[in-house]
Amino acid sequence: MICEQQRLGGIHIITAFICDECNNEIVKTNVNDQRYPFFVKQMRKAFHTGNSRQYMN
Repeated sequence: MICEQQRLGGIHIITAFICDECNNEIVKTNVNDQRYPFFVKQMRKAFHTGNSRQYMN
């Protein structure tokens, strides 16, 4: 979801997957870092996608 690469290790949040490498970068990134807005934008995609999907039984 963040780097948009296929990776094996990571975590699932809602319908998104965050690889271990991106997760480590996010945790280390300060809010004043230039990369911070990018991480926020990528995370926002997952939450909007996850909340807007309709599931059928």
